[in-house]
Amino acid sequence: MRTLTIPQQHLCYHYTMPSIHPARTQLRAVLRQPEPQLNLAEAALCIAWEDQGIAMLPAALRELDSLAAAAEAWLPAAGKPREVVLALNRFLFSEIGFRGNTWNYSDPINSFLDQVLATRAGLPITLSIIYMEVGWRLGLPVSGVALPGHFLARYTGPNEELFIDAFNRGRLWSRTECITQITTFYRAADAYFVKNILQPPSHRAILVRILRNLKNLYLERANLPAALAACERIVLIDPSQPNDIRDRGLLRARLGQTYGALQDFERYAHLHPRADDLSYIQQQAQLLAQHMSQGN
Repeated sequence: MRTLTIPQQHLCYHYTMPSIHPARTQLRAVLRQPEPQLNLAEAALCIAWEDQGIAMLPAALRELDSLAAAAEAWLPAAGKPREVVLALNRFLFSEIGFRGNTWNYSDPINSFLDQVLATRAGLPITLSIIYMEVGWRLGLPVSGVALPGHFLARYTGPNEELFIDAFNRGRLWSRTECITQITTFYRAADAYFVKNILQPPSHRAILVRILRNLKNLYLERANLPAALAACERIVLIDPSQPNDIRDRGLLRARLGQTYGALQDFERYAHLHPRADDLSYIQQQAQLLAQHMSQGN
């Protein structure tokens, strides 16, 4: 099991927890909706809003509406699945110019849906969200494909399933290529495991994947408050994963949020009593408790 590592020099016991950002409040409201009604674009824009400090929700949602309205004229009437997908691809990737940001892939801007709409460049997951959002507005049967190391969009027709690589200007993948991508990452993957991976991810799972990307990017930049904010939202969306609670605790500890860190460590131990790194987490908890007693 991999434990989050944070340079000790970033320890700061005087960090003051900021007040709740309005974007976080709105994200909570969006997440109260049941899965079929959860507005994926709005939730993704709340993530971008909090991290950038700029609210672009109305303008970005209008842009998605405009893209769908313009795309409708490109679609063939009563077309077959492949004809519909190729027409939508021509519009989004040739006419509008959406493409993968290959020149600055690790910039957090690629995870912000409003920025991807503005620059027409982003990550596989954000470009796929745009593809899906446009498709949903047009009544198309599209969903996501959360492959390891890559993210695709998918069109599921009556007798045909098409996998669309929005990062590479709509290149179509075969099901065999998707399976190869999975088995390359998970060498012991059996047919049942592959089938589960290929199931459409929930909107919540897509949001968590965006936030995991951001958390890792912020950690690479030693931006601990931003990494903690990403981790907090991961736990908000899916509180069932022990490793995310552990990582939030480690970040809280480094930022001086001692009580919160101790609560996370206790919860981690309860949820994952046989974790490989439990002795390390217990050691960190003891150090925090010791520091608190010395401070008092």
